[in-house]
Amino acid sequence: MWVKPPRILVTISFAVFALVLFMRAHFNTDATLATLLVPTLIQGAGMAVFFIPLMSMTLSGLPPERIPAASGLSNFARITAGSFGTSITTTLWDRRATLHHAQLVEHLTPNDPVTAQALGTLHASGMAPDQSYALLNRMVDSQAFMLSANDIFYVSGLLFLGLIFLVWLARPLRGGLGAASTSGAH
Repeated sequence: MWVKPPRILVTISFAVFALVLFMRAHFNTDATLATLLVPTLIQGAGMAVFFIPLMSMTLSGLPPERIPAASGLSNFARITAGSFGTSITTTLWDRRATLHHAQLVEHLTPNDPVTAQALGTLHASGMAPDQSYALLNRMVDSQAFMLSANDIFYVSGLLFLGLIFLVWLARPLRGGLGAASTSGAH
């Protein structure tokens, strides 16, 4: 059986992750279940060929006695980087939502016919002016956070495309694909 080189598999998985992130960059607040499910299924295909080739690349060329320590260090670095990435992404998401909220609110003026119609409809349904403004603000918040998430997904997709080039800068495997992945089991 012919085994693809790990760089090719990691490149394919990064390309799949980029595709999924670009698909998610077009979500809206009215997304259907199918719209949410399709990228998740595609992401699963990319995830299936990601970790083993990446670990093979990471551990290639190491003597067998160093593989457990290198594997532990690799996992520690992956988890730590994931924590930093989560924190940075959450902060950026919140800041971009604030920016989008400000941009959306600029268009909500009493002279704007769409705003006047929306407020008129809310008042006609029995809402007090404060309640209708609060509901309108919640709707703007929802849209702002959705636009912010789309921004984050788009930039993340670009980062994954950039990571493809980084994979090809890594040193080539030494000792074959099986050397790094099977030696650690002993």
